[in-house]
Amino acid sequence: MNRAPHVTLSRTDVHLWIASSVGPDGEPRSLREHEAVLSPEERNRADQFYFMRDRAQFVMARSLLRRCLSQYVDIEPAQWEFEFNKYGKPAVHHRLGVDLDFNLSHSRGMCMLGVTRERPIGVDVEKRDARISLPDLIHQVMSEPEIDELRRLPARAWKSRFLDVWVFKEAYVKARGQGISLPLQDISFLFPDGRTPELVLKPSLADRPDNWIYDFIKVPADFHAAVCIGRRRSEALTLVIREPDQL
Repeated sequence: MNRAPHVTLSRTDVHLWIASSVGPDGEPRSLREHEAVLSPEERNRADQFYFMRDRAQFVMARSLLRRCLSQYVDIEPAQWEFEFNKYGKPAVHHRLGVDLDFNLSHSRGMCMLGVTRERPIGVDVEKRDARISLPDLIHQVMSEPEIDELRRLPARAWKSRFLDVWVFKEAYVKARGQGISLPLQDISFLFPDGRTPELVLKPSLADRPDNWIYDFIKVPADFHAAVCIGRRRSEALTLVIREPDQL
């Protein structure tokens, strides 16, 4: 992947970069050029993975992050530095003086990166065939209103609804920068019409739903994906989805 001309990102733009770590044949892509831009610490982490698919996904995700950020700023992919808040959320290191915010998610061969300018963002992608224990997770993750909606659905639709709720909650708590330290059962993503999400927050969150824009992201049918973006009240944002061949 070669550097493309720099991409313009205004303060009301939201860019989503989506890539796959597997090729058309379903096998992991060649990683040599992607590994070259990783930091020594990232390459060491990549070497810890036992399965090649997991290693490929990690390398592709970190390469996607570095190469995409270099579309906006005159910093080479290998030169990016990152720091983490106390909840583990990464950010561009303050010493680089860059006003970009980002969030990265990957699942079973799919990588998704959201980029904004001085605006909180969270993204999440999950493979539909993920092995999960619904009886346990429903009561750990879902609020009572969400469970009430779930019970009104046929049992065959429960896993799909749970994953819809999960990707939205993950995107929201990542955008807040606090991850699952936030009380997940006090956050509700409801679907009163069966399709469109509606955010409801309990007072414990010290937040308002109209502080956020959130939506599904169109990805291959065997994945669920969502984005959550901070905004000032009634502010209009422009969402642009970029494909890996644009890098």
